[in-house]
Amino acid sequence: MDPGVIALETHLKCIRREMDEVRGDVRSIKHRLAYSTGATAVILGLLGWVAHSRFEQVVTLLVH
Repeated sequence: MDPGVIALETHLKCIRREMDEVRGDVRSIKHRLAYSTGATAVILGLLGWVAHSRFEQVVTLLVH
């Protein structure tokens, strides 16, 4: 085979491998972002619940 064709095939293999790595990284980032968003929602929900159930105490703390 022509050396230029062999070089192109080698470059394409490298590009495909790197694209697979990028796809895996993007997938990992999406999962981390989803978990972080869920954890933030749970924490805000708990803080809201505590603030609602202890509203008078929170107002008293803020006033004094």
